[in-house]
Amino acid sequence: MIASSSSFSPTPSQRENVVVSYFDGVNKKDRDQIANCFADKAVIRDVCGINSSERQVKPSDLADRCMEFLAAHPDCIVKFHYGPECGRDSNWVVAHWYETGHWTGDSRGIPATVKPMAVEGQTRFLVNDNLKIEKFVVTR
Repeated sequence: MIASSSSFSPTPSQRENVVVSYFDGVNKKDRDQIANCFADKAVIRDVCGINSSERQVKPSDLADRCMEFLAAHPDCIVKFHYGPECGRDSNWVVAHWYETGHWTGDSRGIPATVKPMAVEGQTRFLVNDNLKIEKFVVTR
């Protein structure tokens, strides 16, 4: 008997691989790879941002914003302290990451400092059964 597609439930490793692919796209500066990791509409919450409320965004908007950041920080590279790791009883994947590089271009109206950058944070990604990120929460 062939299982129906509605009974498919990805493994934790498959969910983790979606998040690995997202960060790999960032490091490669591959807009399409970044956008492809997200559901048609994703919910983002950046708890350290000016507006920490949840907002729904399209994959293309997320990828464009990421590319804008990378244009201002062209040597940015992201690595992991730990993760990505999927909860064994949930679809959430957590990554504790850090990024380094230099701020050489204007970003969101803020002039470049041309100084080294080092940022770390944790992001929780809700990866759905279609292996797309549908929600994520960023903490820096």
